[in-house]
Amino acid sequence: MDREFRDVPGFVAWGPFIPSTYKNEDITLADVVIASVVWGLTVVFSILAVYLGYGQTIGSRYPWKSIYVWLIWLELIVCFVMGLECFLHLMKIIRPSFAFYFTILFWWCIQVQLLLQIIINRIRVIIPDRKLSRHIMIATAVFVTLINISVFNIWIPARLQISHRYIHINEIWDRIEKVLYLITDAMLNGYFLKTVKANLINNGLQKYNKLLRFNQRIIVVSLLMDVMIILAMSIPNSFVYIQFHPLAYLVKLNIEMTMANLIKRIAVSKARRPGHASVAHEYNSEDISSASVTCSRAPRNPYIELTTKAARKNWLGQSQSSPPPRADDERVISFVPTGSQIKKTREILITSDPNPEYNGNRKELVGKNETVVIHTDIESAKSLDDSTDSGDSLDERLEQMQNSAEERKGDILERRKGYSLDRRRDEILDRRRADESDDEVSLVPPPPPPTLPRSNQDRSEQHR
Repeated sequence: MDREFRDVPGFVAWGPFIPSTYKNEDITLADVVIASVVWGLTVVFSILAVYLGYGQTIGSRYPWKSIYVWLIWLELIVCFVMGLECFLHLMKIIRPSFAFYFTILFWWCIQVQLLLQIIINRIRVIIPDRKLSRHIMIATAVFVTLINISVFNIWIPARLQISHRYIHINEIWDRIEKVLYLITDAMLNGYFLKTVKANLINNGLQKYNKLLRFNQRIIVVSLLMDVMIILAMSIPNSFVYIQFHPLAYLVKLNIEMTMANLIKRIAVSKARRPGHASVAHEYNSEDISSASVTCSRAPRNPYIELTTKAARKNWLGQSQSSPPPRADDERVISFVPTGSQIKKTREILITSDPNPEYNGNRKELVGKNETVVIHTDIESAKSLDDSTDSGDSLDERLEQMQNSAEERKGDILERRKGYSLDRRRDEILDRRRADESDDEVSLVPPPPPPTLPRSNQDRSEQHR
């Protein structure tokens, strides 16, 4: 296994910048076996990445305009080309030259830059502050670019064997920059976990617990790929170690695409289900459950949205006699962006018929799937028997009852009309807020309009 692989006389360095003292690295059978296994795994993960990438491409509304789609396909192509070129060099098909070393390093720089930007793109989907996410993207790109420039100035002269000093510096700096990439990857994934927990789970979106648990496990695999590259640097042949680069970054790419599919599946998992129980379950957080004990007597807020803890914590810290925070106040400090608000509007038709079993203190108006009960305080109300004894016929009494019911029906419709105008105004304001963002917020439909007793309405009219 330690003997030379394929004695090819023409396998010598060529081209500019090649010193006369240049000497080829020994390529043994053991190096070829390791490189062949790594290249086979690279091809397998490339096929898997093509499958995942194709599914996400056709699932995108505008794939040609999607930065994420461009990033994953460029990363896939660069990793495959870099692995193929390095494997052909170990097979003694591509001879060493300045062009060969330059292209290998160029693919590596693009490979690292694209993958970190894919991770940042995942963070930008969750993070509410767009300005902060843009700063993270630019700072990471500048940091990686500075490292790449230093590698160009050290690695190529060391590969060309310009001097032993460059070779010694490259052995040290190569390990340092790999550790820097490992730390950068860990920091970005850690920030993603923190953002998911702070902005989604702590605000009531319990369904994102699955994403948090998955990322906590898969981040270990992603970081182990960087550790594998650092350990592979101990292999005598440097190009066998370079063969591990495409494999490691293809594994990372498959992890990112799998996580993107998981984020999309979780985001639409319960939003498409009918009914209000699943929607309310999504926002079942500790803060909301604890707050419900304190405000049990307060009217229920028809909105369920991603609110921060500031308003609720300040209110819970006060005495229970203080009123709960208003919906408008919570919406001001709510999770930004507020997102596409989803509403469901019901139309209720209320009809009335004469009730032969009339009760002076109770009146029922049967509508669509609802019964509106109206209590009246009419002190002078008489029964049907009393009306009959006083000379009023039963038909006249029923006619009076029907007229009274129609009057109450008109009053209810007027109140419903005023309530519909107020609700329509709130819908327009909420829709304007929703158009400013692209996040997802589900709203429970508002309750039916209130029905006041006739006596209370008469008192309010007399007061006016």
